[in-house]
This record gives sequence, structure tokens and C-alpha cells, in this order.
Amino acid sequence: MHRLHRFLSRRSCWTGGGTGASPEWSPSSYHRQRTDISHRSTRIRYYARTLEIYNSLGVLPDIMAASAPPPLICDYKLPGGTEIAEVYHILPHNRPTPDRPHLNPCTLSQNLNEAILRSHLSRYGTQVELGTELHGFEDKGDHIVASIVKKGPDGSEHTEYYNASYLVGADGAKGIVRKRLGMTFDGEAYDGLNMVFSDIRIRGLDHRHWHKWGEMTEAMILLRYTEEGDRFWLLAGGKAMDTTNLRGEPESMKQWIAALTGRHDIEVMEVLTFTNYKPQMRMVKDFSKGRVYLAGDAAHVHSPAAAQGMNNGISDAFNLAWRLALAYRSLASTDLMSSYTQERAPIIKTMLHRTTALMNENSTTFGKFASKMGRQDRLPVFQLDLHYRWSPVVLEDPPSSKAAGSGGHSAPDDVEPVHAGNRAPDAPGIVELRNGDNSVKTLFHYFKPTHHTALIFTSSKVAAIAFVSALERIPADVVRSALVLPRTASVRMDNVDSEFDWISKVDYPLKDCEGQAYDIYSVALYGGDVAVIVRPDGMIGAIVKDGEGVAKYFQRILTA
Repeated sequence: MHRLHRFLSRRSCWTGGGTGASPEWSPSSYHRQRTDISHRSTRIRYYARTLEIYNSLGVLPDIMAASAPPPLICDYKLPGGTEIAEVYHILPHNRPTPDRPHLNPCTLSQNLNEAILRSHLSRYGTQVELGTELHGFEDKGDHIVASIVKKGPDGSEHTEYYNASYLVGADGAKGIVRKRLGMTFDGEAYDGLNMVFSDIRIRGLDHRHWHKWGEMTEAMILLRYTEEGDRFWLLAGGKAMDTTNLRGEPESMKQWIAALTGRHDIEVMEVLTFTNYKPQMRMVKDFSKGRVYLAGDAAHVHSPAAAQGMNNGISDAFNLAWRLALAYRSLASTDLMSSYTQERAPIIKTMLHRTTALMNENSTTFGKFASKMGRQDRLPVFQLDLHYRWSPVVLEDPPSSKAAGSGGHSAPDDVEPVHAGNRAPDAPGIVELRNGDNSVKTLFHYFKPTHHTALIFTSSKVAAIAFVSALERIPADVVRSALVLPRTASVRMDNVDSEFDWISKVDYPLKDCEGQAYDIYSVALYGGDVAVIVRPDGMIGAIVKDGEGVAKYFQRILTA
């Protein structure tokens, strides 16, 4: 499915689907090749890191309202296919923690997820135009010229040309962008395994479970209900599964399902989508070339295990978009733009290893991987342990022993202090001191995808002014300052400016009323009086002890 998403001429062209619709800035219109809205209901599980990204973008409430918790799988005995062997949860329920508030994944069909994103884009004056396809592009050195073919309702076509500062290919593994760049996928196919995905309308199954027969060591079929009545999504796979004569037609599907399940009472009324698929685990070496960038399946393809492909693609887009926003303003350094590959490639390599291991696990016991992965609140699929500590644009000053390394992840059971390059954790019990709003918030309320947020942990006037003075030298709108006073600070809400006459210099004067933020951000470990600079993508760009450290970090990411 190739879809083109286009930002305003002279800004950026984004080509792609769910990944392409995820950037935090969307100043123009989107386009897609299809002449109708997608009906593919692939059920995607959105894990903790993706939910945090959606929260930052402001779409999480709508995602959660439309989604469902991880399902119960009803596993049937074979032969026969009617007697229940076991009913089990595919993922456990976790109690949210102060630093990890979104530990419970949700499931939502991809077509509904895209509808929510389109709805939010429309609020910014951005509409999805159908029947539009990227035909070609040329990197001119200082801009991109893209040729776009538009199809009319009568089948007529005409070509338009657009100038853009950058092109982002999020158009999938078979998309045009990667191929035109001459980039190949390194990796391998999952030998000996055939898979089928299909959207079908059926009768004969309840809507309380996902229904499963067999295992992929031979042949397995899973039918899961959707949000749309008699519509189900079919996933089937197995080393001994024969799809030679299978066609995407009701009678062929009915007979094939009956052969695998023993259930002749399942009636297939309509086949909406049908894909015969062989899993691949591949990635490109470089995620960019010149002014062209790759994201999502255009840069890496995963096995379907645990829906990590979509989650990784969303993180790609979130990591890239703030860089492009600075680049369009001629503020991004060369090192910042090249670090997109340096940050994401090791992460994707790690996740490919993980998804391959999950695929192997699913081959023998489908849907039970979580019970074998250690602490259930720190599952690797949550992606909260992934980091960019080795990145050349990340700064920890003075550096700690864990600031380097290129493995891309911490041990899931390892609870350790925060470091530059880590995901910025949440913290509750935050009260803003100056806006008259005494409601208690969390730090996530102040992390925005449009700018950096500098958390200044201090109650010292001298230290605070040093940090703020350094921040004032940074171009407007690149960073906002948030002074975080400790729980022990004595503050009168009605007299803040008199007690702290310097507090007007910060954008957000806050108090850590529960002491959670100081603990979670390991302020004591860094000796107090520390600034933690959170990037627009919610990762920690720097942990520094003085104004000089602030300047050093922004010198890395901004042009001189």
C-alpha cells in the first residue's frame, strides 16, 4: 500500500502510511495513492513508548477511547476444533508507575488509528487527498523536486511538480523512495514459514475472544474480531501450511479455514483484503542520503511478532521530525541531521533481534511470549529501555560510566539512574507556581514535540540564573525552561515573585511537591543543581551542571 503525504512546498514531502502520519509538525496537506480510505484492519498493539509519543502529540485520549486492552486468546483442541484447550491473556495487566504511566498496551485496527490521525491533522487545516502517488524525485543539493501523479475519479491522470526542502520515504518495503536511492535491505527471510493476512466477514464466532487453532510449528490460524460487527482479521502461518490453491475468495477461504480448524460452521461471507506473505527481517545500512530520509518499513522490515514494526516506525518519525523542523529554519547542524541514522540504526538492529526471537517463540507457543521475558512491567517490547547514549549529539557533562555504549538498550530488569540519551521519564506531583492553576500535573505535561524542555533542578538563585542566562542565548522557540524547586522549598503561592525575584526569568516555575521528580531524575546522584534538557522527541539530550554545559549541548545540534 503506497501512500504519499506531502507537506507544504519548500518544506518536506512525506511518503507513507501510519508512520508518515506520525510527525509532530504538519503544516500542510497529506496525499495517498489509493483512491479510497484504507479498509485494512490489521490489529496493531501500541506499546508504552508509542503511547507516550501519542500523548505528546495530543492524540492519546482518542486512541485510548477507540482501542481495547490486550485480548484473551481462546485456543481450541485439534482435531475437532470446538473443544477449548486453554484461554489466556496475551499480555499481563500492569500497575502504572510514577515514571512509566502507560504500561498497559492497547490494541486498535490500523484503519481506525489512521482515521484518528487524519482527524487530528484536519484540526490544523491539513486534509488527506486521495489518488496521489509519488512518481519520482530529484535531489538538487539545496532542495528536492518531486513529481506527483494525481488520479481523478474518472481515471484520468496528471502530473504535478513540487519543490521541497526534504523528502521522507515512509512508503513501505516496496516503496519507490528506497529503490530510487539504490539502498538495499540487509538481512534474511524467515525460511520455511508461510503466512496469510486477510480481512473477512464471517459468521460463527463470538466477539469475546481471539480464536486460535494449532501452532506455527505446523499450521496455525487466528481469527480476531474487530470493531466492525461481523468483520474479523485472519492471521495464519506455519511451516507446514499449504497456500498453493488458496485464493482471496469467500468459498476458497471457507474451505481452507475448515481444513485448518475442523470448523465447517464458520461461514465466510466476504473477503475484503488478502495477502500471502513470507516474513522478512531486513534493514538498510543508512537511513538517509542527501536530503532524502527513510522511516518505518521503508528502512526496516520485521516479522509480525508483537507488532514491533509499526511501533518502531512511529519512533523513527518522531526522532526525525524535530530535526527537520530545525533544518527548515536553517538551525540544524550537520551532526544533528546525520545522527538520525546513528541513533535509529542500532535501535532497529536491536529490535530486529528481538522480533526474530519473538517469532521463534511464537512458532511454538503463539501469544505467550510475555510470560517468558522477565519482569512484566519492563517487557522489552515496551521499548522504554531503549536509549541513544552513544549519540554524538547527546551530552552528559561530566560523563558517567554508562553514558557510552552502542547496544541500544539497558537490561530490562535493570533499574538504574537516568542518563543523557535515555527516554525522559514522567514524574507526578508537579505544581506550577505562577499561572494561578493549583492543579497537580506531571512532567509529561511540559514535554512538547515543538521545542526542547530544560528541567532546571535547583533552589539556588545563582545556579538558576546561570542556566537561564545560557538558555536565553538559544534561538527563540527552540527551548523552554522549567525550574523545578525541591519539595523542601518554602514557597507561598500568592507571593512567588517576591520570594524568588529571579523566577520571572523561567518559562515554567514548578515545585516537586512529592519529591518524585528529584528521585526519578537522580538529582542527588549528580550533586544537585543540574539541568536535564529533554528533546522534542521525549529523549534526554543533555544532563549538565552549569551554563557552559547548556551551551555545549546546543552547539552540537544547532548551526553556529
